[in-house]
Amino acid sequence: MGASLMLAGISGCARRLPDQLVSRADAPGSPAIPELAWYATAVPWHGYARGALVRVARGRPTLLEGNPDHPESRGALDAVSQASILSLYDPERSSTPQRAGRTSSWDAFSADWRKQREELEKSRGAGVALLTAPTTSPTSLAEIGALLKQWPEAAWYQYSAMPDYERGGGVDFDFSRTRTILTVGSDTFFEHPASLRRVREFTRRRGVGRHPGARLFALEATPTLTGMRADLRLAAPPHRFGPVLAAIAHAVDRRPGDVTGLSVRETEFVQAVFQALQMEAPAICVAGETESESVQAWSRTFNARFGGDAMRTRSTTRSDHDPRCRGGVDALLADLRSGRIREAIITGCNPVYSSASGAELAKALRELGTGIHLGMYVDETAAGCAWHLPEAHFLESWSDLRCFSGEATVMQPVTEPLGNGRSMAEVIRFLATGEWTNSYDLVRKTWSAGGDESSERNWANSLRRGVVDEVPSAPPVPASAVAWPTWVEAEAPGFTAFFRPDPNLHDGATANNAWLQELPRPFTALTWENAVLVSPADGRAMGIETGDVVRCEVDGVSLEGAAWLLPGQAERCLTLHLGHGRSTSGRVGQGRGFSVQALRPSASPWERRGVSLQRTGRRQTLASTQRHFQTEGREPVRSVDPGGKVRREDARATLLEAWPSVGHAWGMSIDLETCFGCSACVVACQAENNIPVVGREQVLLEREMHWIRIDRYYVGEAEDSRVLHQPVPCMQCENAPCELVCPVGATVHSSEGLNDMVYNRCVGTRYCANNCPYKVRRFNFLDFRPPSGSSEYLRTNPRVSIRERGVMEKCTYCVQRIDAGRIVAERERRPLRDGEIRTACQQACPVGAIVFGDLADLASAVSVRRRDDRNYAFLEELGTRPRTTYLARIERRGAGKARS
Repeated sequence: MGASLMLAGISGCARRLPDQLVSRADAPGSPAIPELAWYATAVPWHGYARGALVRVARGRPTLLEGNPDHPESRGALDAVSQASILSLYDPERSSTPQRAGRTSSWDAFSADWRKQREELEKSRGAGVALLTAPTTSPTSLAEIGALLKQWPEAAWYQYSAMPDYERGGGVDFDFSRTRTILTVGSDTFFEHPASLRRVREFTRRRGVGRHPGARLFALEATPTLTGMRADLRLAAPPHRFGPVLAAIAHAVDRRPGDVTGLSVRETEFVQAVFQALQMEAPAICVAGETESESVQAWSRTFNARFGGDAMRTRSTTRSDHDPRCRGGVDALLADLRSGRIREAIITGCNPVYSSASGAELAKALRELGTGIHLGMYVDETAAGCAWHLPEAHFLESWSDLRCFSGEATVMQPVTEPLGNGRSMAEVIRFLATGEWTNSYDLVRKTWSAGGDESSERNWANSLRRGVVDEVPSAPPVPASAVAWPTWVEAEAPGFTAFFRPDPNLHDGATANNAWLQELPRPFTALTWENAVLVSPADGRAMGIETGDVVRCEVDGVSLEGAAWLLPGQAERCLTLHLGHGRSTSGRVGQGRGFSVQALRPSASPWERRGVSLQRTGRRQTLASTQRHFQTEGREPVRSVDPGGKVRREDARATLLEAWPSVGHAWGMSIDLETCFGCSACVVACQAENNIPVVGREQVLLEREMHWIRIDRYYVGEAEDSRVLHQPVPCMQCENAPCELVCPVGATVHSSEGLNDMVYNRCVGTRYCANNCPYKVRRFNFLDFRPPSGSSEYLRTNPRVSIRERGVMEKCTYCVQRIDAGRIVAERERRPLRDGEIRTACQQACPVGAIVFGDLADLASAVSVRRRDDRNYAFLEELGTRPRTTYLARIERRGAGKARS
């Protein structure tokens, strides 16, 4: 109702009709209940599609989960995609057109453009520049093509602040068919449009038995989640990549004596890779999108020799390789300076903030004075344009996208627009024709095949499944003999600075998303800000400690930021993350951290050499949720050799009586061998259970509220360190220390083994938190509840209570999903099936590391894991008997034993 009332007075064409949507009959992730509906769509991921299911509760979309029918997501969804639903309800999202910074209307813009269009028709579009973000949308590309056909003198430019994921040359990989994987500066399991599919294929291929399974080797300068998961990882500066890769090539060609000049660690790495290549199975090399062309060429040669049937030819590519495109921001800037551009239309990107030429582009746009900007926020680029137009959220309008492997998804809206935005396809159609056409008609035209009964069935099936069945399977890449490329890179003076997308904010487009701002980063656990990542060796040599403010300078340009000493970082290398230091992104993201654009060169935006690093003498307290990263001789994360057994503690005597087992006995198992710390479970839990955001100041006071934390432990030498990740929810102890000390009986034990919280009993003594050895309880020091009439309130899950100030809260095993599953089973007069109830964290996990089920059912998946030789309980020596247990990590040959 709140969303509908906001629509009063909105003029323009209708967005959709209720009978045009098609919901799913099944409900993966949680059982179907009457007030819930599920719709298939896709989450845009920098021009690609990630298949998703949207849960709509009482007319309001409240949750995004992975679509099990989609070839890329396969039932999982990453943290950034899940958090995109929060942006739908962002009260600072643009909802009204603006002219010169003042509120206007679509009618006023329409009238203004129709006058300009008459002149453009005469000149065949001369002077018009269209700058878009790269996309795979067939409908949007069709509209761009129609505009360029109508106005052949118009120029089309494309820009993305993210890396070019098409540098692989139209080749995709099947990780389920390979035994050896070599990554060179690539985070293919986390920062890639196909990461969800690739990490799941790798995990299944890797196996947990005695056979070697898939072997992973990583050569990189700055830690990545993929690299830290490798059996053997080599941290090296970029000028050492050439000698190491050349040594591998020499070893493959049986040319001894050509591997001189390598260090001991480099030699061990080359020998380990060469030994793995002796297996009779395909091997692939994945080069990072930000790596040099020399590395890309070496990778292509490696794959031509060893890839075999693990390589596939991609059927589609993103539009940034369209021959009709004239270039990127630098090409547009040159045309603006020359005076050839009279009208600049910018949509889907923010080059003034995120490009290396942003300041010059802002000046050129202001001098032009006629720019049009379409976006979800009045951002830095919009500030220099005459018109700003609000863009519709992907859950508000019809659209389509292709995933990395080529399959298309029709994206259907699941709510009436909360603002007055329009889609890119609608706006481009209007620019070309002067008439508005709603997005449904545009998308339907793309996918209609005559309008007969068969076409209607295909359309409905595409909406129901979330995948359009029109792309054939990709054929294998034919093998070819290619010579190894050679190159020599001299060691540059000073430091090498790497510019990388932020793990949560990426290029800064989601800077106003509070979930992503507060989500701890993978290695530093930083929230709400960024830091200059420095190797521990360089920190010791220069007297730099974590929190010291340092100055990075090159060619007279400098920036300042707090340093973070990161184990695993290569020496003489700095890492600077994009997405921070926004000036006009909204109050949530404004002024968070520091911008790194000043140091980025246009010619090589991902790397800059010759950077000097200096201490300023100042310090800054960083908002991190974890202050200590060593195990100190303890074993929170245990490891075993392949086929080995974990050492278990002897059962401790206890005065507590065992809880009687009545009915179900819920339990959870987390496999640390497959978990790689992506934090998808953290955001899924936050979205499902209405967990609030507390802000940087509260994080500094150690008052974060996430019900699941990802503990990170560094093992090995600092220069060659690896990281172990351990998700820690409430352990649901059978002998729960928290229950013994609560004076009001707010924390109680259920008959099915859950450690329940009765919120209306809690008086906030926090005795339970003090007595919890796992520190998994959270206390609401402040009232974080959204106002009942706000747009943020519309997003909350109505099946979970919103906690008031002064109560303790924690993981509940998603008890609302347990109850819903029980109701459905009772209604259908049958017992609950194993796997029918899936917790939010389990549903989101892309590698299936989390399993939940009934321990009373000896055939259930969680019971099978309990009998595994790798099963152990966290702090089992305390005798708490937790219902959540772990499977130990497997340490394969060449990876090194986990040690603190």
